Amino acid sequence: MTQRIMIVEDERVVALDLKMSLQTLGYEVVGIASQAERAVRDADRLQPDLVLMDIHLDHGSDGTAAALAMRQRWRLPIVFLTAYADEATLSRAERSLPYGYLVKPFQLRELGATVRMALARRTIERQLENAEERLRLAIEVAALGVFEWETTTDDMMVAGHMERLLGGRPRCFSGGQDSFMHCIHEDDRAAVLEDLQRSHATSRTVRMHYANGKSGWGELHASEYATSSAGGQRLIGVLRDVTRRHLNDEKLRQAEVVFDSSVEGIVILDGAARIVTVNPAFTRMTGYPTEAVVGRDPADLQVARRRHEQASGDQPDDRADGWQGEVTYLKANGELFVAWQQHCTVRDAQGDVRHYVLILNDFSALRKAQGELNYLAYHDALTGLGNRRMLDECLQAEIALARSTGRQLALLFIDLDGFKLINDTLGHGEGDAQLRHVAARLRESVRQQDIVARFGGDEFVVLLPNLGAHDDIEAIADKILREIRRPTCVSGEDISISASIGIALFPAHGDDAASLIKASDSAMYEAKILGRNCALNFKPAMSMRARERLSIEQGLRRALDQNLLELHYQPVVQLADGALAGVEALLRWEDAELGPVSPQRFIPIAEEGALINRLGDWVIRTACRQIAAWQQAGLPVPRVAVNVSGRQFSQPDFVIKLKAALVDHAVPAGAFAIEVTESVLQQMDASRQILTALRALDVQIAIDDFGAGFSALGLLKHLPIDVLKIDRSLIADLPDNVSDVAIVGAIVAMAGSLGVSVTAEGIERERQRDLLRMMGCGRGQGYLFGAAMRADALEAWVAERAVPGAG
Repeated sequence: MTQRIMIVEDERVVALDLKMSLQTLGYEVVGIASQAERAVRDADRLQPDLVLMDIHLDHGSDGTAAALAMRQRWRLPIVFLTAYADEATLSRAERSLPYGYLVKPFQLRELGATVRMALARRTIERQLENAEERLRLAIEVAALGVFEWETTTDDMMVAGHMERLLGGRPRCFSGGQDSFMHCIHEDDRAAVLEDLQRSHATSRTVRMHYANGKSGWGELHASEYATSSAGGQRLIGVLRDVTRRHLNDEKLRQAEVVFDSSVEGIVILDGAARIVTVNPAFTRMTGYPTEAVVGRDPADLQVARRRHEQASGDQPDDRADGWQGEVTYLKANGELFVAWQQHCTVRDAQGDVRHYVLILNDFSALRKAQGELNYLAYHDALTGLGNRRMLDECLQAEIALARSTGRQLALLFIDLDGFKLINDTLGHGEGDAQLRHVAARLRESVRQQDIVARFGGDEFVVLLPNLGAHDDIEAIADKILREIRRPTCVSGEDISISASIGIALFPAHGDDAASLIKASDSAMYEAKILGRNCALNFKPAMSMRARERLSIEQGLRRALDQNLLELHYQPVVQLADGALAGVEALLRWEDAELGPVSPQRFIPIAEEGALINRLGDWVIRTACRQIAAWQQAGLPVPRVAVNVSGRQFSQPDFVIKLKAALVDHAVPAGAFAIEVTESVLQQMDASRQILTALRALDVQIAIDDFGAGFSALGLLKHLPIDVLKIDRSLIADLPDNVSDVAIVGAIVAMAGSLGVSVTAEGIERERQRDLLRMMGCGRGQGYLFGAAMRADALEAWVAERAVPGAG
């Protein structure tokens, strides 16, 4: 490409000659000017590659001034052609940094050489200028701060964004508050200096004190280089503010930790809703490793989706902006699990979708827990049978069905006989085991369509729906009774219990759930009254008796609250001489509405209604108070015995309460006795502990009603028993019944060999007394000696007989 030259010469002939010479040398002359101002205007318009400038121009204008203007504005290369070489002229010419200076006259070859060198120099300078411009722009775009430190002079030069970043120009590299190193966080300075000392270079991300007191992070790169001066070194480096990048990197690291350690499954999808990656939790949930699902549609792994608050049948779209709902996934092993899935959309700055994110919470445990809670809401936790809630719902549904179809249904109310005694004597653990056995047998005794529920405690209900004429309800009840009676091994011993069943029919005995339950419950109580271990159909009269039981229970509560009960005392005498050996305290109750209520009526109701403990506590404290009164009056009553129920005996605080009553009323040692039945003492270890504690209180222990049922003679061997009270059923037919005579004689002989006293109950005739005395029975009790009487009547009885106390 031909290079373009502009000539500035005031002599026209010289200018034309120069033009011809330059053309001869192969250059293009683009313009000729003779005056300085004109030359500047033409240079702006023509932008030549080189200007040949005379110094003395027309109208007295100065070529050096024109050259300086061109140099400053457009960096045009200038070669002066002049006849002047004095010091003043040369000084003015220097200011424009000319590329050459030819003194007229000169030869063509001199002109050619000078022009050629000037253009070559300008070409190199343009390349350097372009490189510098690119570097400057790069520094600007990268927001770099550039510094150069002369180690020998401690001069610090900065460029680029350094002053903006640091809030000023550092005076030196280190050593003061206005140094570059002071801008680096104090905890990072030592590492930078160590790098420079060890390897004469550093490249690290450091914390910075930026302008306006702001803290941040900077990326620092610096290296030492030798200078042209001997032994000189300079450190050249760049600094870039990477605070935002560092914070973003930190967020990415945090997100990575969350992604990897989250217990929630996370799935990243691309813009086409294909899986890009999954986290470890997703793999644990589904069994799919990352490589097995990358590129797949999540729907391939799902069985069903149900969007939260979404209309039925409207399936959520993975490309939707966001949704959440239940999703059933198919695991790698073929199992299903339910997850609560959140679907999120990731958009770029322009709002275009870049990714989707799925977040999965494994709902399996929650669903299982919900199922278990639902199961517990309708089932008994101990037996696994339905509970009252299930019974109520099923009964109402079956009644509605029976009403619409005209079919019959039956409700069997089952109560275990004497179960409270098992709980009290063998412990609740064994009682619970017995209930589970009964529940299993009930399920085995009925049809698959029948419903068995635990009503509460030891009460069960069987619902027999859809009965036909051929269905024998009584036969089903008898089968249930037989199954319940089958012995069960408890603590290595076979235990057999029975049950009482009440039967109510729909619609004959009730047309709703409440009336059927009430009717069957009434029939069950009638079965209890008739001797237990039987089943009875409901009859209307039973409702009246059920109301009577309720009245007795409510009246008994009132009597306890208002202290309307009283104790009567029946004498126990020495058969040898009729002397008073003690009394048995017997509970009596006369209600204002019910009149006198027999203990045989209210004691079972008290046991069923959990009033027996309150009654027992009242009896003990009242008896202790009466002993204290008699002692104070000097009445010779050697000992008062009270009956203790199995439930009261097994209470953890029984001994504590008894001791408190004895202490509170200053009852003398040996003046108090308790009577318990054999069944109460069946739990040998627990009974021994309680009886031993009672013996320590000088409380006498008697086994009441001995011989009335199965007598465990081991009790006499292993437990601290003082007295056996022979049951009145063995005394009633003496002396005529040979078997009873033999049994009573054996009991008396056995007790004598064990050092246990014997008291015979129910003595009504002298012949009975004489035979028992002859057998060696020490004491007796019955109408022959006196009925149970009030305390004042007993005092009169004692005074009348004037018999001194004996032990």
